[in-house]
Amino acid sequence: MKKATLALVLLFLTACSKPDAGPEVASLSTPSSSATATSAKQEERPRERLDMTPEDLEALQAPHDQCMIDQGLDRKGRAAEPGRPQPTKEELDKALKACEHKDPLPPWEKDATNPEALDFANRVVQCLRGKGVRYVEVHNEPGSTIVSYAFGGPNNDAASISLGLEHAKECEIASSKK
Repeated sequence: MKKATLALVLLFLTACSKPDAGPEVASLSTPSSSATATSAKQEERPRERLDMTPEDLEALQAPHDQCMIDQGLDRKGRAAEPGRPQPTKEELDKALKACEHKDPLPPWEKDATNPEALDFANRVVQCLRGKGVRYVEVHNEPGSTIVSYAFGGPNNDAASISLGLEHAKECEIASSKK
């Protein structure tokens, strides 16, 4: 009798379970070509990291600088060769567009497109205040590519500026781990 009851329960559970859907098959979605081109351009660009040394940053910036030199300009968009006339706005715009894909993006934590960048900046400011920086605030201007912080307040307090610069990197790294 126990075997019959067990068999009946198993039959009932099998009948009530969802049918086998078969193997799952991966499918591809094709985004629009403009979305693909935009994301590909973004992915091609190098990105800074918070923990980079000045040497790391220089190496990351080198391909962009070389691209600008190949366009006849220096890193700041001035004529690369002495005695050469300053570039026109059109020449500068053309060079910047040609080299844009090599221009490093800011660290993700500071990138204005990151929805959590403002929270990160607020954590850094709190850390800096904990280190004794009296005048420090989040700096987030519309249209800017980064969210950062400003030191010194309206009177350019020298102590806040020097303490802020001294502790900024350690507060950024500590704030990125939260």
